[in-house]
Amino acid sequence: MYIKRRNLYWILAGFSLVLIVLATLAAVHLPSIYPAWIATFWEPEFDYLPDYTKGPGISASSAILLEGTTGTVLYAKNEHIRRPPASTTKILTALLALEEGTLGDVVTISQRAASVRGSSARIYPRQRIPLTDLIHGLLLPSGNDAAVAIAEHLAGSEAEFVKNMNLRARELGALNSHFANPHGLDHPDHYSTAFDLAMITRVAMLYPQFGEAVSKTKHDASFDGSRWSWYNTNRLLISFEGAEGVKTGTTGGAGYCLVAAASRDGRRLISVVLNSRNRWNDAANLLEYGFQQFHLLPLSQKGQKLADITIQGGVHQRVAGIAKDTTYKVVPNRDIDAVRAEVVIEKTNAPIKRGQRLGEVLYMLGDDVIGKTPLVASDSVPRATPLNRLLYWLQRHFTTSPKEYIQPEIS
Repeated sequence: MYIKRRNLYWILAGFSLVLIVLATLAAVHLPSIYPAWIATFWEPEFDYLPDYTKGPGISASSAILLEGTTGTVLYAKNEHIRRPPASTTKILTALLALEEGTLGDVVTISQRAASVRGSSARIYPRQRIPLTDLIHGLLLPSGNDAAVAIAEHLAGSEAEFVKNMNLRARELGALNSHFANPHGLDHPDHYSTAFDLAMITRVAMLYPQFGEAVSKTKHDASFDGSRWSWYNTNRLLISFEGAEGVKTGTTGGAGYCLVAAASRDGRRLISVVLNSRNRWNDAANLLEYGFQQFHLLPLSQKGQKLADITIQGGVHQRVAGIAKDTTYKVVPNRDIDAVRAEVVIEKTNAPIKRGQRLGEVLYMLGDDVIGKTPLVASDSVPRATPLNRLLYWLQRHFTTSPKEYIQPEIS
């Protein structure tokens, strides 16, 4: 069919305009690969450091020192041996109160709750106490009465609440624990381990209300026309730099116990000592050992450029390899400068889709791999067909240039 030259020009011009519009729309509607923020939470790996049995001398029968961000065990002693946990039980009770309750709820204290023996928040029958205050009465003066009141309020009975405690403990990885009550008084079927208590505490500390409560030395409350003041039994709060709580425990069967947390320079450590002759010194020595001897090393952050990768047969020859995940690793201070990164490329031929795995970055300490970060493509790279080359050229000339990546450093 014969087409006039002027009409052919108009057809080609119209076709080019359509391509420009399509390229612009694609650039506008495709999700950005340059995030406006980097998530602060990452899926942690659970790990034991080499030589984790070496550390300060402590008197406790069982103990553990855990780095809170990665879940790395820095020190452990008989950490899986089952022992009575005493009032460190109340960490799990408080966690369930925060997860299953409403802080504004008003709890009516039963005769049974008010008459529980042992450490007390000094509450009495028919008293009406907001749940948020009752949690403080549970955690600061270690009220057994508060524990039973919370259990009855949330589950209808102490027995039903205990079932929920055991289910939640297993979800948290506390597989060597079994709870028979919400307060921690000695019972043949009530036991836990240093490891399990560290796992439970690590999750509890993710709740701001829990962290705020256990870090207080005193809590003042007003309810039922009376004023109450509860004082924290944890001496470490006033004697150790960066201390954040968490919970004391003492019974005839358990001995002196302490779960302690502290933060310095963006690092949180959790220590557990069970059946200790001097729980304050044991916990302080473990925490200080962790802060002085180890470093939390940021290996990579999600979305950051880690490599330039040459692509074969694509409309352009290079693409940025970016970290799929945020990766941290705890290393001894002496090894920080020895950590090195090795890039392993697995895919170099077009086509490539944005977010497609191209390889990984291995973080090495000597001959050991101490961490891995999947490497994914920052952009799609179509095959180099004539049409794809034209679309790529149009997109480059009629859309805004992307922002520069920031190269992460190991520090």
